[in-house]
Amino acid sequence: MTEVANPLDSFVEPDFEKVLGGIDPKLVSSFFNYFSRFEHALKMRGLRKVDSRGYITGVDWGNYSPAIGYPTKVKAIDEAVEYLCREPVKRQKEDLSWEAAPVIATVTFDDALRQVPFIRNNLFHGGKYLKPDAKRDNSLLEASIVLIKACLISDAALLHEFNYHR
Repeated sequence: MTEVANPLDSFVEPDFEKVLGGIDPKLVSSFFNYFSRFEHALKMRGLRKVDSRGYITGVDWGNYSPAIGYPTKVKAIDEAVEYLCREPVKRQKEDLSWEAAPVIATVTFDDALRQVPFIRNNLFHGGKYLKPDAKRDNSLLEASIVLIKACLISDAALLHEFNYHR
């Protein structure tokens, strides 16, 4: 059998920093690391969505409510909560345009935290490549990381699962 040329040899790698449209690639990587480890920790603490066949389909974010009040009196955390409630995640419509979500009128830590999986969805499902708003996107990522850290420092068992390598 004659071997054919590998078409992947001529594939030109994209300039991923350029296609991020100004979103900080180090911040994207940091967010990915925090988010993925955080979801792992939540699943290890029993917050799992399971389908009818017994397969885990994700994290049960709806039943996660950390014991963190608002205001926390920690400036960085309170500013992150306020930002995510004032600037909630936009939703991408069928025509690929963006629609602003209503401001979250009653500012709570839990409501701000509920924005984090949507931020992940928009970033990792390709929604940020059409008309990116780098300043806003970077701010959303930064605020998300702050809230994840706040959850971790408020729950020793969750932090253990976050840091534990099996």
